Formats: sequence, C-alpha cells, structure tokens
Amino acid sequence: MFDLMFLSIIIGLFAVVRQLWPLPNLKYIDYQDFLKRRIQFRHYKVIDIRDAFEYLADPTPGTINISLGRLPYVWKKHLAREDHVIILSTGVFQSKKAVRILKKRGFEYLHVIKYKTVLQVK
Repeated sequence: MFDLMFLSIIIGLFAVVRQLWPLPNLKYIDYQDFLKRRIQFRHYKVIDIRDAFEYLADPTPGTINISLGRLPYVWKKHLAREDHVIILSTGVFQSKKAVRILKKRGFEYLHVIKYKTVLQVK
C-alpha cells in the first residue's frame, strides 16, 4: 500500500516538474514587438490555441485558431513541419504544451508570444 502511494506521489511530482521545466531552443516574442514588426512576421504562421469561444469573443487578426485539445489532430490542415510557427496563448502551460505537441510532430521553428504581455494588452 505504501509503495503504491509513494509511486503515485513520484508520478505526480514528475508531471508537475515537466510542466515547469524550460523547453530548449524555444524563442519568446514580446506581444507589443510582434504587433510593431508584423510585416517581418508575415511569413510565419500564427496559431491561437485558445478555445473557440474565447477566440470568437476576442479574435486576433491574422491568426489561425486551433484549440489546444484539437491541435494534435488538425495541425496538418493549416501547418507544415517546415513552417515557422508562432503560438499565441493566454497561459504559459498551454503554450508549453502546444510546443511539446508540435515538437513531437517534427516542428523545429517554434516561437511563443510572451503570455504576460498578451494579458496586459487585452
């Protein structure tokens, strides 16, 4: 019984640490800088991983909405592995999860708009 409880605690701690662990080679972009230099980023695909209801309530022009839960299944409709992808999210955990999903599918050029700056602007 104690062994099972100990194993459950270890697995839970691993899950928490994995969410907080920094991702290698991930580039962060400031939201204000992104808006100012939007022309430079025109060849990038910007995906907004918020739920459809949140996206429709406050859409960001020029973004593709693929909610985080659907990302593993529908990314092929809008993205190619060689694309430079910018992920727009309101939370750090969601953006890191999206990066992990896309890295597993072979994406190399991933960027995240800093989530704190997204919240401050809206």
